[in-house]
Amino acid sequence: MSRHPSQILLSGVAALLLVASSLPGSALAAQRPRSIADKDEKVNEGLDPAPADLDRSTPARSWAVLARSCKESRPQLGVHVLNLGDVPLADRRVLGPVLAQQLCDVLRATGKVDVSGLDDSALGPLVDERPANYVVVETLDLPSGPEDLWLRRIHDEVTNQHLWLLTKQTVSSIPSWYRALVTREMAARPALESLDPGLGARPADLAVDSPRALVAKLASLCRDGEYGQAAFLLDLSALAKDQQAEQGPVLARRLALVLKRLRPTGFSGISNDPAGAPERDVAVDEEVVARATLGEREVPLKLARYPRTAGPPAWLVSAETTSAIDEVYGTLGYGFAGDHLPAFFFEWAAAGVQLWQWLGLVVALLLSLLVGAGAGPVAQRVLAKLASKTRWEWDDELVEAMKGPLAAAFTLVLFLGLCVPLALAEGPYQVVLACAKIVALVAGGWLVLRLIDVSGAALTVFFKGRNDDLATAMVPVFRKVLKPVAAALVFVVVLQNMGLNVAGLLAGLGIGGIAIALAGKSTLENLFGSLAIAFDRPFKIGEFVKVGDFIGTVEEVGLRSTRIRTLDRTLVSIPNGQMADAKVENFARRDRFKVLVTLGLEYGVKVDQLKLVVDDLKKLLLKHPKVNQDGFSVRFVGYGDHSQDIEIFCYVEAPGFDAFTGIREELLFEFGRIVERAGASFAFPTQTVLQAPAPKADAKLAESALAEVERRQKAGELCIPEITEEARKAARRTG
Repeated sequence: MSRHPSQILLSGVAALLLVASSLPGSALAAQRPRSIADKDEKVNEGLDPAPADLDRSTPARSWAVLARSCKESRPQLGVHVLNLGDVPLADRRVLGPVLAQQLCDVLRATGKVDVSGLDDSALGPLVDERPANYVVVETLDLPSGPEDLWLRRIHDEVTNQHLWLLTKQTVSSIPSWYRALVTREMAARPALESLDPGLGARPADLAVDSPRALVAKLASLCRDGEYGQAAFLLDLSALAKDQQAEQGPVLARRLALVLKRLRPTGFSGISNDPAGAPERDVAVDEEVVARATLGEREVPLKLARYPRTAGPPAWLVSAETTSAIDEVYGTLGYGFAGDHLPAFFFEWAAAGVQLWQWLGLVVALLLSLLVGAGAGPVAQRVLAKLASKTRWEWDDELVEAMKGPLAAAFTLVLFLGLCVPLALAEGPYQVVLACAKIVALVAGGWLVLRLIDVSGAALTVFFKGRNDDLATAMVPVFRKVLKPVAAALVFVVVLQNMGLNVAGLLAGLGIGGIAIALAGKSTLENLFGSLAIAFDRPFKIGEFVKVGDFIGTVEEVGLRSTRIRTLDRTLVSIPNGQMADAKVENFARRDRFKVLVTLGLEYGVKVDQLKLVVDDLKKLLLKHPKVNQDGFSVRFVGYGDHSQDIEIFCYVEAPGFDAFTGIREELLFEFGRIVERAGASFAFPTQTVLQAPAPKADAKLAESALAEVERRQKAGELCIPEITEEARKAARRTG
């Protein structure tokens, strides 16, 4: 396409202006980019990759790509010639092609889609034998004056190539060019000089030319306490003229505090271009500097560009945003403190917490501690009066144990309540909540430890009332075990809430626990032995037992060992691990006692006398009230070396060993009388050599015994070899 001579002349003039702009002291140097080195950037991150054959290595070739995209209506191609660095990353894929299409429409409307006459070298135009890195490709005639389209040389970090792209400033101006030259929309905003008459004469130095300069100026004035001057940066047209002077400074102060909270890192992300940055669903002469979330609704805080009767347009806070400041401040502001404290209280900050908030936290903590220390005992006394009206004692001890945890609870609740007016940011507030949770866990663990003590005391009283000495002795054992376990659980939960890797810690403790278990094997064995004794209950305190070679009375069951008082009155400590594995013979829990006696009678005793003795012995056991009738035995068992032996076996029912020995003694006396009545005598357990004739048995008693045996045998009363039914009936009648 051939260019008109006037266009060639205009391009030449533009090139001369580019050279002139780089000269020191030039008046145009302040309006045009200086000749600087090309910049390293990640070009158009977020877009689809550029076609492999796309050539953007020279000004002429980059402009040819744009011209081709306009001719073929391919904005997805032309977008790769735009530098979208000021466009939000999330909007580039959608907004980039729109901007490329709008630029094509602008160029068609002005007839300036021409690729001839541009530099086709990779370095572009030279200034003082150095690359300028900028070139003007077209100049647009706008109602507000001529504006240039600039290409700039950029080094792409991703592809490691040098590319020529339309500058960010040019891209930011596309929407306003489109509105002025294509849609012919005229700005409906009033001139800057006519705004806010209630504030008085507008200072000339408050006409800022970019969004970033506006918010920076607002922050600077509010930081210096110049709220009256800061009010000129707001469109107060929604307020009556007589209210602007009073309400304007308040709104400016509140907006500055809200922006400081919403953008704590500063305003570097806001466009510094006089045309602003293109944004999706935002008017071309507006820019959103922050978005405030109010419940489920989002309120954009916008700046707007206002025309001036003399000079370029200026930026102000839009009237829409000014009207929403009070509502936004009510949710995100600092309340009374934000409206009245000096500005320096909000400027100094550490860890995201401003100076006044730090002071508020200290005051809240001290006040909470003071109130908690007083409210805790008061609440404890009220609960104590209620507990005193019950018939139990454990609730009184429980209330006493709650004294400290109650004070901690009051302190914590009051502190969290006092933190609400401080309007802490999300991060610091979460830290406060995390610390409060840790304190609550510690207080809860403290209460659990106190409850273990109270429960132990109540169980001790309960078991003593039942005379259960072993259970009473085991209560301290369980208390000593449960308290460390509860403390360890609280410690682990606290670490988890602090964000530590509890799983790794537990794994480490597991490895350490194995080592400790190996080193303290006997201690752990005794500990579990005491638990086994508590659950199995093989004996009670005061019972008479036999453990291995030791016989005695159980006096104490401890965490490590059991103490037994032996018959020699010595005190033996047996490790509980051994007690759990040993054979324990509990004499105190016998339901009956065994009596096994062998009566040795002289060989001079006749058989009939033996039968009479055996029969009388059986009848004695049948009639005795303490002899268990389920099974006993009286038998003539044989002829020994020096005696004729009768074996007596029975069980005696007795409440204890002492009572048993008394019954056994009584039975032995009766055994002796039966032998005497039968005219028999006991044999000596020795061998005797008689040199004289042996004494003769009493013939009369022997004849009497013979006659009695014959009588009983005929009457069916002789209990040999077994006890007869007649004898059992007779024993029941006489018993």
